Amino acid sequence: MTVAALLLAAGCTASLQREDNSGKVKIGAPDDAGGMIVHYLVNEKGYGGAVLQNNFELYPVKDCCTSTAQWALTTNLYDLAVMCPDASASLIEKDSRFEIVGPCLVNSDIVVLKTGLPPQKIGVAQSRTHQTQIVAEHFGCAAAPMLPSAIPYAYEKNAVDGVVVDALRGLTMTGDKLPATAGAAGHITYVLVVNKSFKEDTRYQEFLRLFQESVNELNQPETLIEEIRKYKNIDFTRKEVELWSRLGIKYVFTAAPTRG
Repeated sequence: MTVAALLLAAGCTASLQREDNSGKVKIGAPDDAGGMIVHYLVNEKGYGGAVLQNNFELYPVKDCCTSTAQWALTTNLYDLAVMCPDASASLIEKDSRFEIVGPCLVNSDIVVLKTGLPPQKIGVAQSRTHQTQIVAEHFGCAAAPMLPSAIPYAYEKNAVDGVVVDALRGLTMTGDKLPATAGAAGHITYVLVVNKSFKEDTRYQEFLRLFQESVNELNQPETLIEEIRKYKNIDFTRKEVELWSRLGIKYVFTAAPTRG
């Protein structure tokens, strides 16, 4: 379901409350490496037990930094969402009903540069402040903000000398692939956000358990290769997965202990 479809559905519904949505847990996720963990949880982990079968419903959000994505959260369309740090910080500043559970993906933004050319301009996704900072701190050249969908096209047409792009897209592009930061700890590219009211739902702890299991399993090379094929129809080999590892891309999550 696209963002436009979400808006249409919202316009046709007088009240967007969770109890009016078939009782399913609503999860917002981007359509890149950040969303892959939710795709895996829904399509692989969701069938692990009868109680959870068909209990999770995935609503993709093309760009979590758009106001539309934040609107969907504030109208109670989502119980949980995977968001970039910039979008989550903006949301929480505006709406105290939400909180960050914790990071769930690091280093999935990578830099792709034209081979042999010192970059003068690097394309970044608009509204992604952390990507602009990456360009300034590590390359010292101009950043060119644009729609995320336009980044590969701008690179192909030589409108920019390089791009900061999601790894699932970047590893299929020609050019030199570099980590977006030189720091040992890397940078957080996605966090898990929860509607505080959903924390009282018994399904929240079950979600956290499945999310943790998904993180652990997606960090296994064979599982990662298979999930990328299912998620994006991209055939990664061991070579790409080894590069994925060298770039420091990793799913991370530590669920808070259950009380009581």
